[in-house]
Amino acid sequence: MFNFKFNIDRNLEGKSELLNDSQFHEILKNFEESGVLYFSNLTSKPKNLVKFTDLFTKTYSNDALRRSKRLDNEKIRNVDLGYQEIKLHSEASFSPACPEIIWFYCVKPPKKNSGKTTFCDGVKLWEKLSGTTKKFFLQEPVCYSLKIPVDKKIKGKGKKPWFLNNPGVRDCYLDFDEKIVSFDYIKFAVHESRIPNKLAFANHLFVTLESEPQLISRKMYSGKEIPSEIIEEIQSVSKKITKKIDWKAKDLIMLDNFRFMHGREAIDKNDGGRDIVNIQTAKSSFGSGYFLNSNK
Repeated sequence: MFNFKFNIDRNLEGKSELLNDSQFHEILKNFEESGVLYFSNLTSKPKNLVKFTDLFTKTYSNDALRRSKRLDNEKIRNVDLGYQEIKLHSEASFSPACPEIIWFYCVKPPKKNSGKTTFCDGVKLWEKLSGTTKKFFLQEPVCYSLKIPVDKKIKGKGKKPWFLNNPGVRDCYLDFDEKIVSFDYIKFAVHESRIPNKLAFANHLFVTLESEPQLISRKMYSGKEIPSEIIEEIQSVSKKITKKIDWKAKDLIMLDNFRFMHGREAIDKNDGGRDIVNIQTAKSSFGSGYFLNSNK
C-alpha cells in the first residue's frame, strides 16, 4: 500500500491547484500498480475531500438507502453501523451498481485496537488458489437474487415486468405495492483486473446475508453449493494475505473495488466508537491500464 503525505487544505489556502500534474500522475500510476493508496492527513474539510475525489471520478454511485448522508454532502455516507465483524467483500459486487473505486475517510479513529478495516488483494488471492478451485469459479457464474428499494413516490399498482439495461440481469419485476425492483443478477466471482492478463477474485460470496438487506440469496448458477473444501481453502489463503488499516484522523484510503475485497474487525463496545465514512466512484475519470502500458 503506497502512502502519500500531502495536505490539500494547505494547497488551496495558498490559492494553488489541488494537485499538480506530477502528483496526479503519481497517484494514478501507483493506484494501477498496487490497487490501494493511503493518504495521510489529507484534509480536515469535507468540501475539499469531495473536490479531491472529483479529480478521479466521472460518476458517483447511489449508495444503499440504509446509509445516511454525512458531513453535509450527498456523496459522503456512513459505512455500515454496529459493532459486528464484517467479512471480506467487494462493495455491491452482487449488483450492476458495483462501484469502481471505494474511498474511506477517517473522521474519528478507534481509541483501542479494534474495528480495523481489513483488505485483501483479489489478484494475489486468485494466484494462490489451487487449480481445482480456479476451475470451479471459471466455468460457472454466481446467481445473486435481489430486492432493491425504489422511490416511494412512484405511482402504480401490482407487479409488472421491468427492464434493466445490464448484462446478467434476468427475471426483473417492479412491484408498485412493495416499492421494490426484484431480479436475479448473474456474475462470475472472478474477473479481469486493471493489470493486463491478471484476474481478480473479488465478489460477495462470503459476507453474511444479514449485512446486505438487498441481497436475498446467492448460489452458483447451476444451483449447487460451493464445496466446503473450496470455502476452507479460500478462507485459509485470504487470511494469510489480508492486511489491516491503523486509522488516524483525516486519513483517506483509495481502494480498487474491482480488485480488492474489504471488511472490518469487530468493534469493542467500550472503545468509544470510531467514525469512518465512504464515497463510491461508479466510473473513474481515467482509463484502465494506461500507466501500466506506458512510460508515463
